[in-house]
Amino acid sequence: MKLYKLKYLFISTLCIFISSTYSTDVFSQIFSAEQNPPSIKWLQINSTNFQIIYPTELEIEAQRMANTLEHVVGAVSKSLNTKPRKISIILQNQSLISNGFVQLAPRRSEFFTTSPQNIDFQDWLNSLAIHELRHVVQFDKLNPNLKAPFFEELALAIFGISLPPWFYEGDAVGIETALSHAGRGRLPEWELFLKTNTLSSKKYSYSKNYFGSFKDRTPGYYQLGYFMTSKLRRDYGEGIMDSILTRISRSPLRPYNLSNSIKKFTGMNSKTLHDSTISEIENLWKKQESEINAKSYPILNKRKDSLPSDYLFPVRISDREIIALKQSLTETPSIILIDEKGNEKTIKRIGFQTEPNFNYAAGKIVWDEIRFDKRFFKRTYNVINILDLKSGAYKQITHRSRLFSPALSADGTRVVAVMIKEDNKSLLVELDSESGEIINEHMPNTKQALQMPSYSKDGNRIVCSVSSKEGSSLLEFDLTTGIRKYLLALDKQQISRPIYANSIILFRAHYNGINNIYSLEPSTNKITALSNAKYGSSSPSYHTNSNSILFSNYEALGYDITSIPFEISHKIDFATKNTFIDYAAPIILQESNSSLLDSIPELKYESKKFQETSNLFYFHSLSPIFEEGNSTNDQKIGFKLKSNNKLNTFDFHTGYQYNSSLRRHEYLAEISYKRFYPIFNLKYINRAQLASFRQNNNIIPINWRENFVEMEMNIPFTFNRLNKTYNLGILSSTSYTSRYEIQNKPGNFIDELRFPIKYTAYFRSNTQRSSRDIAPKWGQNLILSYFHLPFESQLSGRLIALRTMFYSPGILQNHSFQASFNYQNSDGAYAFNIEIPRISGYNNLNTSTKLRNTLLLDYKLPLFYPDAEIGPIAYIKRVKGGLFTDFENIGKKSKFYARSYGFELSADMNLMRFYLPDFELAGKIIFSNETSRKKPIFELGFTYNIN
Repeated sequence: MKLYKLKYLFISTLCIFISSTYSTDVFSQIFSAEQNPPSIKWLQINSTNFQIIYPTELEIEAQRMANTLEHVVGAVSKSLNTKPRKISIILQNQSLISNGFVQLAPRRSEFFTTSPQNIDFQDWLNSLAIHELRHVVQFDKLNPNLKAPFFEELALAIFGISLPPWFYEGDAVGIETALSHAGRGRLPEWELFLKTNTLSSKKYSYSKNYFGSFKDRTPGYYQLGYFMTSKLRRDYGEGIMDSILTRISRSPLRPYNLSNSIKKFTGMNSKTLHDSTISEIENLWKKQESEINAKSYPILNKRKDSLPSDYLFPVRISDREIIALKQSLTETPSIILIDEKGNEKTIKRIGFQTEPNFNYAAGKIVWDEIRFDKRFFKRTYNVINILDLKSGAYKQITHRSRLFSPALSADGTRVVAVMIKEDNKSLLVELDSESGEIINEHMPNTKQALQMPSYSKDGNRIVCSVSSKEGSSLLEFDLTTGIRKYLLALDKQQISRPIYANSIILFRAHYNGINNIYSLEPSTNKITALSNAKYGSSSPSYHTNSNSILFSNYEALGYDITSIPFEISHKIDFATKNTFIDYAAPIILQESNSSLLDSIPELKYESKKFQETSNLFYFHSLSPIFEEGNSTNDQKIGFKLKSNNKLNTFDFHTGYQYNSSLRRHEYLAEISYKRFYPIFNLKYINRAQLASFRQNNNIIPINWRENFVEMEMNIPFTFNRLNKTYNLGILSSTSYTSRYEIQNKPGNFIDELRFPIKYTAYFRSNTQRSSRDIAPKWGQNLILSYFHLPFESQLSGRLIALRTMFYSPGILQNHSFQASFNYQNSDGAYAFNIEIPRISGYNNLNTSTKLRNTLLLDYKLPLFYPDAEIGPIAYIKRVKGGLFTDFENIGKKSKFYARSYGFELSADMNLMRFYLPDFELAGKIIFSNETSRKKPIFELGFTYNIN
């Protein structure tokens, strides 16, 4: 989080827009600026409309994507009446987080090829091709003439301030659904939150549904946007999206441009469109509800409050105890034990997962977690963890692996998991549960995405779900004969989480239009409904001793645990009429091309090497400079010409700025090279400077120009384990300064400053935060810096500085106690440098002694969650409070008392209908122990967060 003055906010906001992935920016580059390992060998295919850049292992997939993209580009573009310009598509096979995005500055799209374990019933990359290509068309429709080498960042800014993410993501989901036989718009899970809220009298406002809440569950802008954009096309035809975007593109700076344009063509603004959409789908869902005659189920868990939370993958480990994975707003994900009275006990807090999962057998729990590469964040791993419930022993049994959805054999000696290789092929592997060594591998007969395997009780069979462009099914591997067979015909169903119940297989599907639990008798191929949920059921488990089934059943506050007897429920044959409300049906008719992916050409494109050295520069944007001058409060105003190569390994900018305080011109350039493990930065600036010295009781100004060159090397490391993330690293930098055109030069003035060296070492260890956590529950953060002048003969000096921040839990949940001790010792040329945090209100307090250390103590707590809307100006989600006490220069010769103390109030909010940034308005009342300062100090802070 960074602190800026109000005058910077408008320009900063122009550079912000939300997408499916986001990371800290480098050189103001929007989106992820992370790298792949340097060992990756890249190839490229150049077709008419696309440049496909890919690792060598993905040759087959790259050829398929070149054919697919060329095949679908016309259909994806048709309803916006725009043919997109050629764009680079980068296939990423090192990350195991299923994702995709399109960006400008530089213009490219990235497809992360690993399919999710809970994909809909089609090919993952085909779905990405349609969805992400729609974003390309949206970009080019809105800003057809803003191109490289100067205006891509401006085009991105206009896109970001013109279109809220609900609009462009909802439109893309609608197209993904209309131009295929699948798509998220056909999944009951997609509408689950919005549907449940609507039918449970939780009809929230447009702002709350869009921006979210810290106290209630809301649908998310993807889901909300799908229904709102579908409503536009249902009522106003295929051309409405083209009309809206055309109008916006002609006047891109019109305030509330999208809402204004929607009103122009429909008479409704964004808010009334939202209300109209909710009203219509409520009536449709009520009709569906009357048809299904849903059953109520007993709830085995006991909720302590009315906050939404989920109890997932329930398993009965005894007649009186259940374990489950719990997710909530107030706590990070954890595996819990629930006794017969509903009391909960945390067994293990777990780390980041690509999708929630765990499995139990023989007194052991197994689950997978993401592990980050210690340097190259484009590469991630998925590892398997095991916990012995009796001994409490935890063990990570695989390292640097690509394994998903692990399940234990009944005796706990083996683990089966899905492996996704770098060529994007999936297979099942069996591992020894102690050593993690691979015992067996099981390949499908064709290229299909395998998902969520499980063992039979005798350990001789494995069942998993499979997904492909033809649909989904269940696939069984007989380990004794080696025979593989499909238990169901490929179907347009999201079939997931199959498990054995003796000779019967239980699984989740949506045959009646709602996710329910079904059974399959392999000998007869008979499918029987076991649940008839009102909103949706998931993750069944079977308990042999009680012959019962546990599953998660969704209600207004989230997934609850319920149990049904297997034999009785097995005899109840619910109707399987599909009652799903296909809200995209009119769009599908408008496009008339849902079979688009059925006949993709198989042309052979020429592939050749993609050389980094010949693609280092991609000039894309002129970006404004507007920042504080070093010597006064006046501004430096100018521009930068930016280049970022498409693999994020080389960044360059050069620019000009005018220093208004000195009325002088300045020139700058900067390079960052990030291909290898160290990150190298080189910075140059030719600038004007101003200082002064005292001579005969007169203050004499000194003016000069200088060439300043700075070189920096950064060696970062990142590790994560369970719910903790560790960052450590070393930074070293040096510089050279040459001064000239010196006016009023004093006798001791130094013309050259040769290679002062700075060293910084840092260590951070912080626990994962829940949605409501103000800070990590536990955290230790230390930064040690040392500056000196080893190559200077005319100057001497050194500085050592230690900055720390420690976090611990407060008195109540989501409260945070923070302690920061900071120390510095400096002399010579560094005597007046301040490298540590100051106490609150220091600008208004007397400075009588040299700063040596500070101790800053803070207690922060949430006060309430208003979800209050101030028209279109602000939406306030949370109000926080805090108490602080700040000490300065504590030690043997100093009195230990707070120099300043006080309290603060702040509010988290969204402004002007922008999804990002998240703003925080804070007010701070500071009291001083100084006798000369009797009045309190009031400070107002305005911060924003773009992560």
